[in-house]
Amino acid sequence: MFDRVSMVVLAGAALLAGPGFAADRCSASSAPQRLPVVELYTSEGCSSCPPADRWLSSLTRDAKAGRLLPLAFHVDYWDYIGWKDAFAQSAFSRRQRELADQRGAATIYTPQVVVDTRDFLGWRDASAFEASLASAGRQPPGARLSLDLRLESA
Repeated sequence: MFDRVSMVVLAGAALLAGPGFAADRCSASSAPQRLPVVELYTSEGCSSCPPADRWLSSLTRDAKAGRLLPLAFHVDYWDYIGWKDAFAQSAFSRRQRELADQRGAATIYTPQVVVDTRDFLGWRDASAFEASLASAGRQPPGARLSLDLRLESA
């Protein structure tokens, strides 16, 4: 998942430096360390989700500093109770189930926090979260990406 996100970010950066700018060459590379991905599976129909939504929103500063990549996925399996989540997508519910299957977990739930594909129950505990980020950050990256674009005359 992170690899695809990195590829999109690198490609986007390269496109911005394309023909509309004076430079005729642009290079970008992924960081040498792993960027922890923090996923929140949530729903507007879930009465215990607002605190988790606020918690994820509080990670903005860390995200801007490049310490983590926070992602929120609104699932649709709560919609049947009458409160349809306007942000929910069946693809997000499917993603959560696939992640659970990969880990051998029998259940999915909201709010669920996942740090680098691992279920993380201690999201309310700041020191436990910092330890989880540190642990994830010590892992080698899944891939090293680099992109080198050159503007060639026609």
